[in-house]
Amino acid sequence: MSLVRDIDRHPTKRRVVGAIATLCRELGSRVIAEGVETAAELATVRDAGIDLVQGYLLARPAREIIAPRL
Repeated sequence: MSLVRDIDRHPTKRRVVGAIATLCRELGSRVIAEGVETAAELATVRDAGIDLVQGYLLARPAREIIAPRL
């Protein structure tokens, strides 16, 4: 979550997350960005190649799974 927070404003975080996403793709894994709370963070992690996202922007914590409309 610390890498996602304000990722849209920090080039170093973007590079690290992009590198993690690339490595995981090469290894056949998927990446989840945790703690996405702003539209700018969502756009940035998507641009970095992140597969899945979680955070208050999409849904508050709940007992059941809620599929948000994107």
